[in-house]
Amino acid sequence: MKYAPRSWWVRGASVLRRRFGLALALMLFLASCSLMRLAYYHVDAWLLSEVESYVALDAGQRDWLAERLRAHHAWHCRTQLPSYVEWLGALQGQIDAPNSAQIQALFQQLESFIDALLAEFAPTLAELLLRLSPAQRAELFARLDQDLVEARTKYLAPPPEERQRERAKRLEKRLKPWMGDPTPQQVARIRQWSVAMDGQSGWLTNRQRLLDAVREVLARPDTGGARRQLVGLFQTPATVRTADYAREVVHARAEAVILTTDLLRLATGSQRKQLQERIDGLRTDFRALSCAGSATVATTYFE
Repeated sequence: MKYAPRSWWVRGASVLRRRFGLALALMLFLASCSLMRLAYYHVDAWLLSEVESYVALDAGQRDWLAERLRAHHAWHCRTQLPSYVEWLGALQGQIDAPNSAQIQALFQQLESFIDALLAEFAPTLAELLLRLSPAQRAELFARLDQDLVEARTKYLAPPPEERQRERAKRLEKRLKPWMGDPTPQQVARIRQWSVAMDGQSGWLTNRQRLLDAVREVLARPDTGGARRQLVGLFQTPATVRTADYAREVVHARAEAVILTTDLLRLATGSQRKQLQERIDGLRTDFRALSCAGSATVATTYFE
């Protein structure tokens, strides 16, 4: 089972030009696991292990974070999964007769899912950073800096032809479990999209700007406003977005809508059938997940 990217809060909060991919990645992760229900029930424990792969927590910090993640998990199960089921149903309606305007509306709804996740997790992320010691913060930021270097090396450093080829291959790999092998026409369309997306580096610059903004907040003496400032950065990371990056976001969103519409129009009968069956299975699994016994989420996280 392949999990989501490891630089959890920075990636989740900053890669807004790939908001559709971020939301869909959650669904793909769940659908790709034959033990999806078991995986979902234990996702809070997995998130805790991801945090600890970046910074060593003491016992008190670990217990506090584990409790918060259980509460977030309960919130997600109770309030978000029903919306995912409805969204997937609407997506099914586009398989046989794709409409770009309706697909754009589906993308916008996915972005609202991401907004909800950011709003839910932001107070916990802010509080965690404030609970870390200076040594722990140094450890965490060193790892996140390393991620930025690795991302630049992997995604931006190669020559354009290689970047375009690898971007197309990644998308084809993600689509295969849903639609099977792409047709030559679909491969050509994906390559066309990959070329159109090349040269956009704002997502990495934006991630660096967000990381620097968080560092700046933590470096200043806390006179009582640090938590509020951090929550604001995590909930609305667009505040550090440059004008160039804002244009990239618009461009990427438009390209994603057109690509999705075209791939569905080019889909074969067997691909449509496979996609319908996979979505049916995912909706069934989401409905079967029980939120009974989940802890009640406090109205306010911190006193």
